[in-house]
Amino acid sequence: MSLLLLCTWIGATSIIPLSSLETAGYIQDVKVVGDILYAASNTSGLIIFDVSTSPKPRKLATFSMHGMTSIDVAGQTLYTVKGTSIIAIDVTDPEAPVLLSVTKTRNSVTSITVESQWAYVVGDGGVTAFDVRNPSKPIEGGTFSKGSSKYEKYTSVFSSGNIVFVCSKWYSDIVNFGATTPRLVKRISNGGGSNCYGAKGLFYRTTYKRINYIQADGKVNQITVARFPDYFHALDVVHNSMVTTGYHGLYMLTQFEQDPHDYSGHLDSIKYGWQVRVHEDIAYVAEGPRGVQVVDISNISNPTLVGGYNPISADSRDIFAQGGYAYLSGPVASLQVVDISNPKKPLLVGRLYDGTGSSVHAVGATVYVAGGTQLMVIDVSVPSRPVVLGRRSVKCAAVHVVGTTAYVVTLRDGFQILDVSSPSSIKLVNYLPFDYLLKAALLVSNNIAYVVSDRLTLINVQEPTVLGTACKGSTPSGVDVVGTTAYVAVQDGGLQVLDVSDPLQPAVLASGCKGCKAATDVKVHNGTAYLTTKQGMQAVDVNKPRALRLVDTFLNKERDLKGEEGEEEEEEEEEATTLSISDGVAYVSRNGLHVFGLVDSYPFVPEEEPEGKSSGEGSTTLAVVSLVGCSILLTAATVLLVRRLRAAGGEDGVGASDVFGAPQEADGREALECSTMKHSDQSSENIE
Repeated sequence: MSLLLLCTWIGATSIIPLSSLETAGYIQDVKVVGDILYAASNTSGLIIFDVSTSPKPRKLATFSMHGMTSIDVAGQTLYTVKGTSIIAIDVTDPEAPVLLSVTKTRNSVTSITVESQWAYVVGDGGVTAFDVRNPSKPIEGGTFSKGSSKYEKYTSVFSSGNIVFVCSKWYSDIVNFGATTPRLVKRISNGGGSNCYGAKGLFYRTTYKRINYIQADGKVNQITVARFPDYFHALDVVHNSMVTTGYHGLYMLTQFEQDPHDYSGHLDSIKYGWQVRVHEDIAYVAEGPRGVQVVDISNISNPTLVGGYNPISADSRDIFAQGGYAYLSGPVASLQVVDISNPKKPLLVGRLYDGTGSSVHAVGATVYVAGGTQLMVIDVSVPSRPVVLGRRSVKCAAVHVVGTTAYVVTLRDGFQILDVSSPSSIKLVNYLPFDYLLKAALLVSNNIAYVVSDRLTLINVQEPTVLGTACKGSTPSGVDVVGTTAYVAVQDGGLQVLDVSDPLQPAVLASGCKGCKAATDVKVHNGTAYLTTKQGMQAVDVNKPRALRLVDTFLNKERDLKGEEGEEEEEEEEEATTLSISDGVAYVSRNGLHVFGLVDSYPFVPEEEPEGKSSGEGSTTLAVVSLVGCSILLTAATVLLVRRLRAAGGEDGVGASDVFGAPQEADGREALECSTMKHSDQSSENIE
């Protein structure tokens, strides 16, 4: 029986992936060809949309590739650059993009444009032309390079016929590639901080309150927009109008060749216009972490937001789940509200852009967000429309709320206790000076605040004083407390367990567990500590605090393009992930939102496989491995036991049949127990 239990434990799992809420990372470039919109995301890769019938783009496909920031389309081929490669993708069927080629470049490249048979790429080695008449095998042509300092390295490229317009931080160069050897037509000083674009056969350079349009011969024409409040960023030209974005919205300019000029229409809801492309009377804006926005510009004096692709932001810093909702805070969206009433189908229902957030806590229908230079109190009684009730100016790192008292760890002003009973007038009740912090986590339990920074600090909140410290040198990042035991997520060994029955002298019960990765957060549920890591999630049995046992690991497996053979690329370091558990379900903020059922807590029912995924993928292999492992263990142990019994049988007459009993028909229960304790991920996706 003990062997059977061991066999069952080997195949057991505690983490069941249920669902993920999609993120698009930072969308930095868009192209429109007919009814198809192509968007480049630095984390998700190429995202393809159908924009033929609805102002809300309908996603057709995703081609995964980290680091995609620049794209162009020629015919049925999309081109992009990454590292030291040009990638060609066949988009004949926009629902099934196919990799055509990965062509090495001599130096790192950052931007690409395609004109007729030529693709021009820029980067560390200047600007280089590639003949792409055969997209499966681009051929390198001429190169122009002038200047080698970091300020002279080209960052963007546009072309009109054989004339190529390239920009660096300080210069814009016009280069003629029509000759055998590319030659410089004209160099124009940018003055620093300019953005460059090409549209309708002209080149454009944007700076503070000014746009220059540059002709192929190098003649510079200036447009000054008197009332424009900030820097111009992206632009496109349609008919006689120019659409441009800045940090304060989208602007329409008519008869823009006149100078000085004033804008005709303004849409202030656009804040992060990385790129804008116009098709007919619709402008598509790549808005970085906020997705793609669709703007109707048929009325140039009143551009109107009509739809968009608005995924959950990728860079959430904290998460708190309760009452059927998960609340996420981050540097772009200070608050995102997700309906988790069905954990297998989370739905983003509300968002608030008001400063930054690094910590979030909820009490009833009130959410508290700390981050940047403020603490915000937000009413979420209508989840789709979060409303700020009040705020206090303070450089917050973390917040925890009990009743009408908010406990705040600040970056410079120590540990503060605030009365939030009147959100419009938040009052300081008490404080404790604290060392300067770069980041922190906070939990309050039984009148003790557990502050995580470069160590774990225990603070008496009734009369703010430091009681004790622990975990110094272990790089802690998260904490949870159950009774008089504290569980600390650490870099070295994943988990430390402390006895805090005497808060003046926290005692280490366990430091690290075999197989545990560097952890970023921890929550304890039903005798199991769940750790988030930069690679995924782990479950540790903590029923015996002095003998920690890793019972399950769910690792993120991401693949990316690298080189001509499509080798795996080393995983890029992700932002630290955080974790919240509600009703037996774990919610993890890592490049979006990921949901996991916890064994013995979440009633997992297998569903049909998503289209395109085989019904036994992943779990079948693990089940076979578990079954084979169990069989080997049982067989080896049986042989060993029989040998010992035979050896002993010569003395006392005891044989194998006396121990195991008379032969009986096998009912398969042992094998069934071994084979069914498998990683139940048949109806879910890995962490994206």
